[in-house]
Amino acid sequence: MKRVMTNPRLIALLGTLVLLSSRAAGGQGAQGTPRRVAVATHTIGRGVSLSANDFEYRDSTLHMTPDTGVIAAGWVTRRVIAAGEVLRSPAVEPPTVVTANQPVSVEWIDQNIRLTLRGVATRNASIGTRVSVRMESGRRIDGTVVGTGRVRID
Repeated sequence: MKRVMTNPRLIALLGTLVLLSSRAAGGQGAQGTPRRVAVATHTIGRGVSLSANDFEYRDSTLHMTPDTGVIAAGWVTRRVIAAGEVLRSPAVEPPTVVTANQPVSVEWIDQNIRLTLRGVATRNASIGTRVSVRMESGRRIDGTVVGTGRVRID
C-alpha cells in the first residue's frame, strides 16, 4: 500500500497560490464586486420578444463578466429561460432589424456629403452588427446595421 505524505504548510501554500492566481486572472474571490444584472422574473419561452415585465435588474456578485448591461425590452430569447436566470448572450439576442434578401439602404457619409444606394442584405442582422450587402452591380459591400433596413459603410 502506497502512503501519501501531507504537509500542512504545503497545503496552505498551494491554497494561497490558487486564490492569488484566480484573483490575478480576473476572478473576484468570495467578496465579488456587486453589479447590476438582468434576471428573468418568470419562465420565458423560446422565441419570445422580451417586455419590461419579463426581467428586472438585481445586484449580483457573479464571478464572470456577463454582458447584461444592454438587455432591453424587445430582445428575443433563443431558448427557454428559467425564472431567476441571468439573461445574457447567447440565450437572448437583440432583435433582427435586417433580414436576409431584404432590400436595404446603403449609406456613406463624409462630413457634408451623403450618398445613399439600394442593395440587398445577404443575411439576418441586428443593430451594430456587420452585414454583407449585394449591390445592383453584383458587387458585395460590408457595412454596419444602423437601423431598420439601413446599413452604413464605414
